[in-house]
Amino acid sequence: MDIILKPFSWLLTFFYQFAGYGVALILFGFVVKLILFPVTLKQKKSMIQMNMLSGRVQKLQAQYGKTNPQRYQEEVQKLYAQEKVNPMGGCAWSLVPMVVLIALYGIIRNPIQRMMGVPADMIDTVAKITGVENTGAYPQIAMARALGDPNVLASAKQALGEAGDGLFAMNFSFLGLDLDAIPTWRFWEGGIHWATLGLFLLVLVSTLVSFLSMKVSMQTNKINNQTQNAQMDQTNKTMMLMMPLMSLWIGFTVPAALSVYWISQYLMTMVQEVVCGRMLKKDYEAARAAAEEAARLAKG
Repeated sequence: MDIILKPFSWLLTFFYQFAGYGVALILFGFVVKLILFPVTLKQKKSMIQMNMLSGRVQKLQAQYGKTNPQRYQEEVQKLYAQEKVNPMGGCAWSLVPMVVLIALYGIIRNPIQRMMGVPADMIDTVAKITGVENTGAYPQIAMARALGDPNVLASAKQALGEAGDGLFAMNFSFLGLDLDAIPTWRFWEGGIHWATLGLFLLVLVSTLVSFLSMKVSMQTNKINNQTQNAQMDQTNKTMMLMMPLMSLWIGFTVPAALSVYWISQYLMTMVQEVVCGRMLKKDYEAARAAAEEAARLAKG
């Protein structure tokens, strides 16, 4: 796990040092999107190629599907090999954003270890000095807050020796909000203040942008109505509902920093979809023409 987290930790810490916590999360997301852009483009090309072959696959289905399923599978594989199309192309890469999200969550909840480089076996020492019990979901965030006191920071550095060289007073503030805090939907309790209302709105915005992002992605991925069957339409509608709801639920259970990352990711995804759509315009047109021809032949 350390091998996966280390480069992400370095990148987020690097951005934090000159841009602050909130902007660091946005820049982190931008770099991840930029690195994965070629993979995304390749995935979309693969999807277009699959759609262009859908008519020929349907013919094989009609010819062998019921009478000889094994022959059907063999013929389909031959077709993909002949056209140099990998139906599984990019599937593994599609999991990368989730891996990045899990890695980022690990960094956000463990800033002492991941951003300040304190070894795991010395976290208890930091806990004793800061007076924070090293239990619960986010003890290291509480320790990082405590290190904002210069005296506590100096004591921790002295106790850790060389292992404490990376300790620093961390500022979680962004737009007047504490991104280390967990948003609550009961923002009115104790009076309405920006500190709680802002975090609540942050989760709502991430949910809304999630929905819009999925809407844009579905529209740009859709070749034409001919290629969408009822099952796929239902799956897309379910995903469009479930993903934002998941963002809403998770947003109220994790530090607000993750919502900032989600918002930046969703916004950049929408921009990416538009860019990909323009770059692949000719491919989409060819796929649309192929789908229309396949539909015409099927009717004939």
